Amino acid sequence: MLGQPPLIEVNDFPGIDYLEKWKKYLEHIYQVYLTSIAYGGLKFNGLPIKCQFRPETFGKHYAFWHMMQEGKIEDDRTIDLERCRRVSWISWVINNAHCDERIRVFPQERNGTQQSWVLWLYEENYAVILWERKQGYFLLKTAFIVKSYKYKEFERDWQKYKP
Repeated sequence: MLGQPPLIEVNDFPGIDYLEKWKKYLEHIYQVYLTSIAYGGLKFNGLPIKCQFRPETFGKHYAFWHMMQEGKIEDDRTIDLERCRRVSWISWVINNAHCDERIRVFPQERNGTQQSWVLWLYEENYAVILWERKQGYFLLKTAFIVKSYKYKEFERDWQKYKP
């Protein structure tokens, strides 16, 4: 099985300073998001994956910002460069979830009516989170580098679920 796509680096973009490079980089990773994720025809367990488009911020989808930023308070989240660098990993993880043994796929313990699924690229400590919807689709919630507290939670849920 081939490895995940390469990281997308800000310094690989032209510009006389970081700000100029960042603007081009941001537009590039947004295009990656649009083509490979939002309009990429992704499916999981035979059901389509959808993204939340609204509310748009700075002309970009809500789901894009949510996956590229971190923080508990929605209006106070900040850009996470590690998430940005891995935007192309999201569709790769989803597309390879059931055929690459490095990806651990399992449901999290149910939180109320929400059933979330974790697609955990274990060796890279990277996870994609999908919410299962009763309307027959999955909502792409987020993707991130797994930190120690989440690692413990994921490991616990994986041990309960693993085939």
